Amino acid sequence: KLGIAMQAMSQNQLAAYYMGIPVKRLNSMVWALAAMVAAVTGLLLAPITFVHANMGFIGLKAFPAAVVGGFGSLPGAIVGGLVIGVVESLSGFYLPDGFKDTAAYIVVLIMLMVMPNGLFGETTRKKV
Repeated sequence: KLGIAMQAMSQNQLAAYYMGIPVKRLNSMVWALAAMVAAVTGLLLAPITFVHANMGFIGLKAFPAAVVGGFGSLPGAIVGGLVIGVVESLSGFYLPDGFKDTAAYIVVLIMLMVMPNGLFGETTRKKV
C-alpha cells in the first residue's frame, strides 16, 4: 500500500493529494528513509574504503566539472572532469601551492564568461 502511494506521488503529486494520500508526510518519510539508507551505507562502507573527514571536498570538485562540461550532458561531464583534472595538475606543477585548489573555480569563472552553457550545454529558447 505504501509503495503504491509512493508511486502515485512520484507520478502526479496533485492527483495523489486529491485521492487522499498525505503527500507532505509521505514526502518527508521518503527523504527520511533515503537518509537512513545513506547513513547505514556510509557506516558499513567506511571501514572498507578508508573514509575520512576531507572526502566532502571531492564533491566540491564535481561542480566545476559539471559547469565546464555543461549540465545535462554526459559527454560534457566527462570532458569537464578531464579539463578540471588537467588544469589542477598543471597549476599544481607550474604555479605556487595555493593556486591548485582555486584553479578549478577560476576556470569555471572564465568558462561562464565565455560560454555560459558550458562546452556541451544546450541553449534553451522560449517561443513566444
